[in-house]
Amino acid sequence: MASGWRGTMVVTALVSALAVLAFGHATRGFRVVTSDGARQFDLARAPVALPDTELVDASGRSFRLREPGPVQRQTLVTFVYTHCLTVCRSSASGQAYLQAQLVARGLADRYQLLAISFDPDRDTPDVLRAYARKQGTDPAIWRMATVANAADLPALLKTFGIVVLPDGRGDYVHNAAHFLIDGQGRLARAYDIDRPDAVLADIVHAQR
Repeated sequence: MASGWRGTMVVTALVSALAVLAFGHATRGFRVVTSDGARQFDLARAPVALPDTELVDASGRSFRLREPGPVQRQTLVTFVYTHCLTVCRSSASGQAYLQAQLVARGLADRYQLLAISFDPDRDTPDVLRAYARKQGTDPAIWRMATVANAADLPALLKTFGIVVLPDGRGDYVHNAAHFLIDGQGRLARAYDIDRPDAVLADIVHAQR
């Protein structure tokens, strides 16, 4: 009886140890507690190559997410859809704040803003243009766009760690963040969607 009890204790201890190890890996050595936190940690350590996705902006112009050339402005990205009444408002207000700060600090030649819609069927260039006007965007700094080819959307969302689920009523449930694409065209940082001030702090620090 005692040996059976000891065997059970050994198995329980092993299972517990494995669970702790797995949790430690998932939380990057207990440094983060959410999947968004893990994404931020991973990107800060190792920027990720972007897919060469073709986008179309509110003016109908096509461009590549990974723009060619050795020198380019760094890009602050969010994902939205124009019918969204919840988290996309935080995305838009955060980018509006960043647009104002980039202008005020003379950094608009070094950074640009990009909002990418994951609802290309409804968010046509005309719709994006109206949405951009509503948000008070300066097209030279802050562009609204969507994918030129809807088939490219899943890979793009996966790269950024954006999960989009239909809500059954024609809209979506999704996560959100601010992202930084660096001057080499790599996905380099991620920030909480309600912390555009943290984005700005990193930008200002990088200029020193």
